Amino acid sequence: MTIETEQDAGASGTRVTHRRVVVDPSDAVAGLSIVFGAVGALVGVIVAVVVSGDFSLPLLGYCALAALAGGSAGIVIGGMVGAILSVAKGVIPPRS
Repeated sequence: MTIETEQDAGASGTRVTHRRVVVDPSDAVAGLSIVFGAVGALVGVIVAVVVSGDFSLPLLGYCALAALAGGSAGIVIGGMVGAILSVAKGVIPPRS
């Protein structure tokens, strides 16, 4: 993530500084993947507990499987959303 500053001469002749945050597309994809993956895992565990009829030992396996499934789905969706937002912004980060 970089912060770009621009200075413009305002209507009254004073300098106005604008700051714009530029997010690297890979950071956006990774960040949203982590967030959506955690939310997906939590939703998967909650659904496994709600759908299960009783609390038993197999419920732990169901929760683990649901957390993996929800987490992986969240990672895919988060990466897709991050990529879409990065491309939609149209900002190419400067190469160092």
